[in-house]
Amino acid sequence: MKKIMLVAAAAVLALSLVGCSKGGASAKGKKDALNISIFTIQQREQPTADNKTYKWIEEKFGVTFNWDILVGDKDQKIGLLISSGDLPDLVEVDSEKFQGAGCLRDLKPLLEKYAPNLVKHYSTAWKQMIDQDSEKDANGNIVTEHIYSLPNYGVYDGTPSDTYYNQNAWWIQKAVLKEFGYPVIKTIDEYFDLIEAYYKKYPTIDGMPTIPFNIMTYDWEAFDLWNPPQFLSGNPNDGNGHVILENGKYTYYDIFTDKFAKQWFKLANGYFQRGLIDPASFTDNRDQYYAKISQGRVLGMFIQGWQFMGDNAENALWSAGKDERTYAPLAVTFDESIKPHYRDRSLPNLQRGYGITVKCPEDKAIKIIQFMDKMIEEENQKVLYWGFQGEDYMVDASGRPYRTDEQRANQRDPNWIQKNRATLWTEEAPKLEGTMPSGYTRNMDDLAWEYELSQKQVDIDLWKAYGVGSYAEFIDANPPKNAGWYPMWQCNPSAEKGGFEEEAAVAMTGFETVQRKYLPAMIMGKPEDFEKTWAEYSALLKPLTETYNKFMQQQLDNRVATFGGFQD
Repeated sequence: MKKIMLVAAAAVLALSLVGCSKGGASAKGKKDALNISIFTIQQREQPTADNKTYKWIEEKFGVTFNWDILVGDKDQKIGLLISSGDLPDLVEVDSEKFQGAGCLRDLKPLLEKYAPNLVKHYSTAWKQMIDQDSEKDANGNIVTEHIYSLPNYGVYDGTPSDTYYNQNAWWIQKAVLKEFGYPVIKTIDEYFDLIEAYYKKYPTIDGMPTIPFNIMTYDWEAFDLWNPPQFLSGNPNDGNGHVILENGKYTYYDIFTDKFAKQWFKLANGYFQRGLIDPASFTDNRDQYYAKISQGRVLGMFIQGWQFMGDNAENALWSAGKDERTYAPLAVTFDESIKPHYRDRSLPNLQRGYGITVKCPEDKAIKIIQFMDKMIEEENQKVLYWGFQGEDYMVDASGRPYRTDEQRANQRDPNWIQKNRATLWTEEAPKLEGTMPSGYTRNMDDLAWEYELSQKQVDIDLWKAYGVGSYAEFIDANPPKNAGWYPMWQCNPSAEKGGFEEEAAVAMTGFETVQRKYLPAMIMGKPEDFEKTWAEYSALLKPLTETYNKFMQQQLDNRVATFGGFQD
């Protein structure tokens, strides 16, 4: 990753919010221009100076951006921003750290007064956003309503149109499935047996050693190390625990020391002894981990799709023509008696997205909110996500949008995306999801006719073999309704809030430290040492998880009372 460069483009045009065609604006003077400074944890490149979408934003809205892109440890960087008080206008929110330290503006009054489009967009999630961000008393009752960040995903304006799957799964190279005639894989043993068979047959790929299975354990993405038991046991993505209805009461349990966790790590130890888990998993940094995926030699991994898809590691494989080395998701469990629950119904990604800091003057914060409000209108969403008509997509005689083969290929090319798409902005900004007012989808790939044409043959062959039409359907054609309290990871404690919540946050940090030490040892250690290591691990975790679980139970009780329990 290159060093952080803060790129401030020359200011033009006022934030007049008056529409014009690409390249057709007239400047109103530098004093009215708006430059927005932003800290983001997205580890992407700085936009190119000639990026056409950012130039369009500048020409039409008078807005430019000054990006501070994370390099190194996320928590250390956030801590430095908080302690120094040297905050940009916007920060990418992914926890309560900025909010807890008093660094964020309350956006609720600004939204209600200046952003009718955003208020309408967030109407279905408004109650949850307030519940997540508001000041509460010791019993969890709201004292003062607040909204500190704008969810970046999971808020649907129209009919859901999911075909794309980028959640948790046991991902496997499509080449592996094809090699063995597209077998039906339901259990974790079947998954590793298949990978092992391919590995023995092809010990090298493109002249490099084949890696049967790799685990992301670095920094904030280490949840991939301890999350597998959650899914192998048939539970959804509830973060560090799962919820069970017992005698009419919803009870929260952590996933770290129960029978399912022990079962998984004992299995993982066996897979490691068979040479199927890369030992470098526990020492590789982020770049090293994803580089191996980009090389096309990692056969499988348990990970969330958004971590490696999009313009990240997997796109390098598409660009290199290594289509068969890209990945398909599998929803496996410990055994066939367990019903998998990998795919969620869409839910608002609370405490994520952009927050406006207290260092941003109020008049500027209003302009930023007005800019965001304008950008969520359909005509502007089309430019941000479809591109420019005649360049990035076409419209036929009946008015129906489509892409040419070259335009479709561009959407998979990281170099083209870097020069043409405003990804740093759009990834975290508010966005329409599902169908737009016109009936078209914000994601052009989800248009039925375009989706079919945009697919690679490797995917078409796989879907045909399994009798499905998308990877979302492949994982689960009809996922169950989300429980009212779901997901509990949105309730993780924040040390900045003090009191018992601070105790729970300290406990959470403590058990993550224990996990980072003991889980690699458990996986790589001698089989005869497993029980001893497990006992030590469990003993260290118990006092920490007891505190954490007590806090999470309080949160669960409040959420059930507010949003309900399991849905029919």
